[in-house]
Amino acid sequence: MHQPTLRVIKVLNLLANSPEKLSLSFISKQLNIPPSTLFPILQTLQNEHFILCDNVNKSYDLDYKVLELAQKIKNENTALELIKKYMKNIRDLTQQTCQLGILKGGEVLYLEKFDASSDVQIKSFVGASYPAYATALGKALLEKKSKKELTQIYTQPFILMTQNTTKNIDELYTKITHIKKDKIAIESGELNPQIECMAIGIEYKKEILAAISIAYPLFYSNKEFKEKNKAILLQAKVHIQKALKLYFPELKSI
Repeated sequence: MHQPTLRVIKVLNLLANSPEKLSLSFISKQLNIPPSTLFPILQTLQNEHFILCDNVNKSYDLDYKVLELAQKIKNENTALELIKKYMKNIRDLTQQTCQLGILKGGEVLYLEKFDASSDVQIKSFVGASYPAYATALGKALLEKKSKKELTQIYTQPFILMTQNTTKNIDELYTKITHIKKDKIAIESGELNPQIECMAIGIEYKKEILAAISIAYPLFYSNKEFKEKNKAILLQAKVHIQKALKLYFPELKSI
């Protein structure tokens, strides 16, 4: 282990588990760190607002930066739980498999899944990654990318998963342009020739934070089916975005 870093962690842990402020000498004895080594650690942590020094008693306690980090973790975990509630509702209303993904490089990483209410189940796995260009989730995540940005993401020719897979940057950019107009991404048989998906991007501070999709057998697909489920997804998009903005003003990621 890197000992200088370990000393910093030990100081923070000791202060976090103490019901009262601690002096330099007490911290030094408890952690077996010489005062000459400990003082610059405390000084740096104080300057960066991770600890606070009581100048009257010359004792130390945690400062607001530690609380900020803790709140960030709490917010992000709670944000995911909020989105999961909406996903469950989408699954219940559509009776189709509902999935959540984020963009990692040129791939979509599947974070959550609610299986369809019907007997027909879609085989997909949380933690799996697939080319974003071949999925509705991925296209929704790429919606705000320029053609130049797409060429930077995809430097190699597209791997065709099926005969329906998007074949190149030009075709991908055309489909993204349609998403901007229709407000929803639809993919038919690009990843699996028997499956169709439709997806919405979740926008937060003008960026696509994540995407939610429903997946269903291609033989379900018709105009009435798609219009009904498109309306459900778009309504959920509005509600999720409003909730994230209201409850998580400092959210950085899911």
